[in-house]
Amino acid sequence: MLTAFKFGLDKFDSLNYPNFEPLEIDLLLNQAQDRFVKQRYGSTNTKRQSFEETQKRTDDLKNVVKSAILTPLANQILNKPNGVFIQLPTDYWFALNEECDLQYTNCNSTLTTTRPGIKPIQHDDYNKTIKDPFNKPWEEEVVRLESDTYIELITADNQTIQTYYLRYIKKPVRIDSVSSTNVNCELSDHAHQEIVDMTIAIALEGIEARRQQTFNNINNTNE
Repeated sequence: MLTAFKFGLDKFDSLNYPNFEPLEIDLLLNQAQDRFVKQRYGSTNTKRQSFEETQKRTDDLKNVVKSAILTPLANQILNKPNGVFIQLPTDYWFALNEECDLQYTNCNSTLTTTRPGIKPIQHDDYNKTIKDPFNKPWEEEVVRLESDTYIELITADNQTIQTYYLRYIKKPVRIDSVSSTNVNCELSDHAHQEIVDMTIAIALEGIEARRQQTFNNINNTNE
């Protein structure tokens, strides 16, 4: 990818552009890699297609999709009524699917465990949601608030969350060509050239090159 970047920036036998050191290229590659993941997760890409909308989208990010089984923290401080905090994985970036094991006593006085879905809400919508009979938590839906490295799951009265199941996109490992470990890009092979092209676009923008507009027109056709 370093060689492809230098070639794409016209660095071979040329003094047209500044000489980027490997550490600087790594930085640019990681910026482009992060941008690639965010664009493929959402729909801010040329095809306006989000994650798993097509097979290409699924393959783009399949190497950074992970699953985790988590439990509520033992010490619950400053949580909402019927809320429990759960610490997110250190490499967590974007949630794809969430469920939990919910335990409660049903109308027949039988201890029951279900696996409802989880609805994310914004903090400023909490008061309205919790009072809305059509949107507040119940046996088939748990409400989720997120902050920093934690999430807070909120249930109805007399319900207990046993386990939280999270499938998510993790932040990709940092590309590193400088250290002795040499960390390669972990995304699918077919995405590497697209990331290199995004890296070149970022570099051209940084040096305000005249090639920027021309190259961007080419880069915008990538998929």
